Amino acid sequence: MNEALNINSWALAGLYLLFIIPLFFFQRWQLGLSKNLISAVVRMTLQLAVVGLYLQTLFAFANIWLNTLWLLIMILVASGTICKQASASLKQLIPPILAGQLLAMSLVLPVLMIGVIQAEPWWKAQYLIPVAGMLLGNALSANVLALERLLTSLKKRHAEYQFYVALGAPNPSRPFLREALTAALRPPIAAMSTLGIVSLPGMMTGQILGGTEPLLAVKYQLVIMVAIFISVFVSAATTLYFVSRRLFNRYGQLTSESRSKPLP
Repeated sequence: MNEALNINSWALAGLYLLFIIPLFFFQRWQLGLSKNLISAVVRMTLQLAVVGLYLQTLFAFANIWLNTLWLLIMILVASGTICKQASASLKQLIPPILAGQLLAMSLVLPVLMIGVIQAEPWWKAQYLIPVAGMLLGNALSANVLALERLLTSLKKRHAEYQFYVALGAPNPSRPFLREALTAALRPPIAAMSTLGIVSLPGMMTGQILGGTEPLLAVKYQLVIMVAIFISVFVSAATTLYFVSRRLFNRYGQLTSESRSKPLP
């Protein structure tokens, strides 16, 4: 197939004019979203431009330590975002959240880079950084869902939790943790079940537009979807496990710090 067609910068700038349509109706219907949309578009453009320039630098240097540093920064930023979006205590819950992301990346990335994609070298930024970004992005969403469900359930159903504790249940937090993990896993399971029929994933579409053979693009997409689900499961399960160790004492009771800080 042919190589990817170049996108003219002026044509891309012209595409931005389409934002006039939603902005017009935002103002007409008084939705109050105009500033949010403009801010989001500007931030998206600047952030992607910076990332694009930085990735070109990574590709040029081809240094394992530089790539690893950027990967660690990605994991740290993702963990902080999870904590913030879930309205959790940064000081108390960032260590277990960080542990969940590190374990997932440490387990899945080597298998992908060395065993499946077989990049040479395996830490090549062209493959490592985009793949890690896709895995972390999906793990981020899943962890936010899991933590929000856990913390919200503990607050709204506190009497139910105390009832389990009073009965002497060996693991009174288990129903809440099970519910939180289920909430995190349902979106990726639903995405896999409808992939190819309801939607064509962005990665596969991008590869085809970039000149990749459709069947090869399908193989890459299957690899990524499997890796995403495994990383989502490992990160969410690990995060919930370590978070529970922080929230509850050995008797299954909520710690005094947990009652005052992490619960939204």
